[in-house]
Amino acid sequence: MKRWWTTTGVICVFLAATAIPAQAAEEVATQDAVREAALEPGAVDPEYLAAVEPVAQAVAEEYGIPASVTAAQSILESGWGESRLAVAHRNFFGFKCVAGRPGPIASGCHEYPTTECTPECQPATAAFRVYPSMKDSFRDYGRLISTSKYYAHALPFADDAKVFIREVAKSYATDPKYAGKVIRLMDQHDLYRLDSPE
Repeated sequence: MKRWWTTTGVICVFLAATAIPAQAAEEVATQDAVREAALEPGAVDPEYLAAVEPVAQAVAEEYGIPASVTAAQSILESGWGESRLAVAHRNFFGFKCVAGRPGPIASGCHEYPTTECTPECQPATAAFRVYPSMKDSFRDYGRLISTSKYYAHALPFADDAKVFIREVAKSYATDPKYAGKVIRLMDQHDLYRLDSPE
């Protein structure tokens, strides 16, 4: 079953790192490459963490999603906020538009070349959500995780960030190591502190 809401929903999904059309062929960063770069030992951006922490905590307050998970997923999905989608369109989770519509929070859609694997991989063009701000991207994440039937089974575990992301990952990504990658970021950067602010 294809999961349309994020680039992680289908295995082998790629997102162009540069704008369409002329530069698209020059530099292509796969979503896997974005994630791997986020996991590099020296890949720490204190400014990104400072910007993300209060926004992730606001999502926790509004939607009941652990702030540690929200922050770590944004780091992984956006490569510390450096992915083309994050920089150009403030989309920190790789959410796609559905049937050409951006949903209730995003302000529009922007097309990028991708590769979709269902299960055979082939080039495609997909519309990704455009947000007015980082806060809006994070709110859309919180709204989706807290209201979609695909994640309902995770919600009872919101008090345990590790169990929560393991449950979310079952529907969020086809990568069997996805939850482990998010947990690795939570561990490396002590993001659990965001779940119990003083």
